[in-house]
Amino acid sequence: MQTFHASLQQASSNGANAPLVLGKSLVLDLGNFPELNWLPDYLAALHSLQVERDRITADISAIEQEGDIYRNQWIEPYTKTKNGKPYTYYQVRWLTGEYKKSGQPKVKTQHLSHKAVGEARAAIARGHQVMALERERQHVDEQIARLRQFVQGIGRRMKHARSLRP
Repeated sequence: MQTFHASLQQASSNGANAPLVLGKSLVLDLGNFPELNWLPDYLAALHSLQVERDRITADISAIEQEGDIYRNQWIEPYTKTKNGKPYTYYQVRWLTGEYKKSGQPKVKTQHLSHKAVGEARAAIARGHQVMALERERQHVDEQIARLRQFVQGIGRRMKHARSLRP
């Protein structure tokens, strides 16, 4: 036997003299309703997906706490020659989203000191990690949406079947 508990909630957001809804627990004996045997599996799958989404969100927050995040940036070395001797410098570059008259994309540049190169590389690595986790979270959100659409479809079919009964 499955027991589903619903908490008391105000029907309106202001809370003043609003009736309480969902005030009682629902007790379902799934043995009497074999067409609902999927319900515990659905709730377990939905819960595990929501837990996974929360874990990913926590991981993203932890990475964001570590420091700067450079998402769509890269480091380019360039060489200058002074007094016949080559020196290597580094710069962080990123696309601005704008285009020049020639059709080429505009690129912004920030020159780095030798000390800042390591920090910039770490920020770029964090950016890659965050982007990968965001893609993963989006995938989980899509799975949750598909699961909910599936259940809504079942609800519509059950409602339609009820309306066809004489």
